[in-house]
Amino acid sequence: MGFDIYGLKPKLKSKQPIIDWDKNPSKEETKKYFEEREKFNQTNKGHYFRNNVWWWRPLADYVLEVTEGMFTDDEKSEWHNNGGFEVSEEQALTIANLLEESVKIGITKGLEQKYSKEMKKAEKNNKILQGKLDELKKIVIDKTGKKDIVPINYPEPFNSQWNDINKMTDWKAHYPFKEDNVKEFIMFCRESGGFKIC
Repeated sequence: MGFDIYGLKPKLKSKQPIIDWDKNPSKEETKKYFEEREKFNQTNKGHYFRNNVWWWRPLADYVLEVTEGMFTDDEKSEWHNNGGFEVSEEQALTIANLLEESVKIGITKGLEQKYSKEMKKAEKNNKILQGKLDELKKIVIDKTGKKDIVPINYPEPFNSQWNDINKMTDWKAHYPFKEDNVKEFIMFCRESGGFKIC
């Protein structure tokens, strides 16, 4: 799952490539189209911005933090779903300015370092948990004789044990935050003419 952010009135420097999928284009035509589309997106920063869910959530949370008071609680929740929530051009420019200021004074770099430390700690925790889950699986295989058994089919008390261990997973291991991603989003906001979160 990802978040596709589309500029509402992007400042375009080149024409967007098109392809007629109904005409069943060849592999060469398809490849050329995707190459041209990638080049178009690189040249026209306000047209499209994408993050997978792991990258988007920390970025969206940070935007909402630096823009405190700009969005209602209901609007804030819209930043975390693919419902097509729209941000005006004025709001997008304010976001860009506030994020740029946070970059200049070192807040984003500090946050990147904080996320990095938390991720390493979470990864270490999760590696230990995975070892425990692997050990539990060996026990279940020995008890049941079923080599390909999955946790949902573990007999009790093993299913409960698996769930208890799995609940200790530290999800911070999966949510990166990088200053470069913030900078890319700043450029997008400036050039987007407002945007839609899909």
